[in-house]
Amino acid sequence: MMKVTWKEDDHIVVAVSTGIDSMVLLHRLLHQYQTTYKQLSVLHVHHGLRRGSDEEAEFVTQYCEQYGIPIYVKRLHLQPIVEAGRSIQSDARVARYRWFEDMMHQLKGDVLMTAHHFDDLIETVFYRIFTGKVYRSALGMQACEQRHGYRLMRPMLEETKSDIATYQHDHNVPYFEDESNQDTKYVRNMIRHDMLPIIDAHEQFKITHLKKLYDMHLESIRVFEQMADDYIAVQVKQTDHQYEMSIQSFNKCPEHVRMIILDKLIQKWENIVPVSDVQYHQWFVQLTQPIAQIELHASNTWRINKVYDKLTLSTVEQAPLQAMYLKTPGYYQFGDYEIRVASLDALRGPLLIRTRQDGDRVQLHSHGHKKVSRLMIDAKVPQHTRDRIPVIEDATGDIVAVGTLYQHIKVNQIITIAYLGDENNEK
Repeated sequence: MMKVTWKEDDHIVVAVSTGIDSMVLLHRLLHQYQTTYKQLSVLHVHHGLRRGSDEEAEFVTQYCEQYGIPIYVKRLHLQPIVEAGRSIQSDARVARYRWFEDMMHQLKGDVLMTAHHFDDLIETVFYRIFTGKVYRSALGMQACEQRHGYRLMRPMLEETKSDIATYQHDHNVPYFEDESNQDTKYVRNMIRHDMLPIIDAHEQFKITHLKKLYDMHLESIRVFEQMADDYIAVQVKQTDHQYEMSIQSFNKCPEHVRMIILDKLIQKWENIVPVSDVQYHQWFVQLTQPIAQIELHASNTWRINKVYDKLTLSTVEQAPLQAMYLKTPGYYQFGDYEIRVASLDALRGPLLIRTRQDGDRVQLHSHGHKKVSRLMIDAKVPQHTRDRIPVIEDATGDIVAVGTLYQHIKVNQIITIAYLGDENNEK
């Protein structure tokens, strides 16, 4: 049974892929937990890469209509990623959760639910241990996480895949099997199908011990987080544009706590910290060397310096970006964005890349228009980055793209925009 940690007046929004896990979660909310919430909505992502995607989208739409549940379907355009040879799973996950967050604000949802289960947790712990992603965040997903304006819940995290399969069989829950889940060219599938079964088959090994390690690690992270908060409250002097602390007091903190301190400060200016564990370690070594002043790092928005006995983090004043015309297909860089234009034939003229202007509007895919300023507010884009986002006009003066926030349907296969910082965003 799922533990009810949401409230009776909550609007629950469920991410449903039509796989066995999410269909069982939806079925249980409809038949066993229907009195535990006020409103239920469904989100479905159409990845558009398999022949069965259309059938799955149609199925889940009809299923929700049968129960009178509002459903919203998002079609992702991943073909350029496939052609570029990049990781589909990674990019698709980022795109999914960006849309989920947009929809949570649009629907005024209280809880976003996903169908992750115990086996998923174990796979994630295993993956993070052997990829070294263990120092600044939990080893695995948590049952409840606070996001921007809503809670992300995984109510089946204590249940195994076998438990879910039993429920599906007993209640005849319809679902679709995604064949890509069997493809071991993807690392997580290899862990699931090849590595963990071998370990679990050994009489002296139990993969469930990874859960105990996860719990212990999570408690340690919470202690480190509190130590970092206490240090910032007492030792860090701050103004609107700078943080300053004593290198001597900073160096007395454990290395993991120092990383978290800087994470928390950098996150005041960056949504995602673009600093790896290796980079942090290099900075910490430099802080112990007898150098009076040194710039440890500089980005387009902030810099970190050793200034005698002080460590400072400060914002960077940036020169405005200059507009540019694109008259031929190719790759272009505009600030922190890479823009790929496959063809200009269908656009009947050059493209203009510029930054936002008062009165800018985009045409919504459904109907009507939206101000670009509102688009950025809804996406929670930090104010200091809004004038660094590319706005693309076609030859008629219509805005066809705004960074990674908006793209008109007529340029979906023509223009690809990527934020260059994304490759370094994982800790």
